Amino acid sequence: PVRFITTHNHTTGQAILHSSTPVPFRLYDNNNLSMGVAYTTSSFPPNLNSDADITAHTSLMSSGTLGLVNPGGTVLRCVDFAPGYACGMHRTQSLDFGIVIEGEVEMVLDSGERYVLKRGDVAVQRATQHQWVNRSQTEWARMMFVLQDCEEVVVGGKVYGEDLGTNSGLPPSGNSGVGESV
Repeated sequence: PVRFITTHNHTTGQAILHSSTPVPFRLYDNNNLSMGVAYTTSSFPPNLNSDADITAHTSLMSSGTLGLVNPGGTVLRCVDFAPGYACGMHRTQSLDFGIVIEGEVEMVLDSGERYVLKRGDVAVQRATQHQWVNRSQTEWARMMFVLQDCEEVVVGGKVYGEDLGTNSGLPPSGNSGVGESV
């Protein structure tokens, strides 16, 4: 996919195109998972004045430190799943909106519940332990996610923070305590 970023003409205030560039992707898990970050914000609400958000996004992406979640901000991420691929069970400390763009993706929860999401369906992940499974054995599936940092989630006196599982290859987001009691 191509990312189109708009801005304002500094003289007229009219909308103009700032840039259009392909979304850079990175492969994970033996090339079965591909992720690309289309955009990030580093504050909420974001500051759009003088293109401050664009500068912050460019700086964050150049730093190489972005985990799945951007502490204090948002991440717009495109994720491709290989045929038959199941990612590892994981949890982010974030409120995520996941939209199926292509294919059918099964959402598996750590309780054992399973739900099939089809093109156009939306999953609202509220910092829960989950897994994504591409149900097709022949076609790739694609989802778009908006991940938004959230307050610590506490259930039964225990903090449920980020858990990327083992061998995810992803850097930690740095926005959570894990398994702490309160």
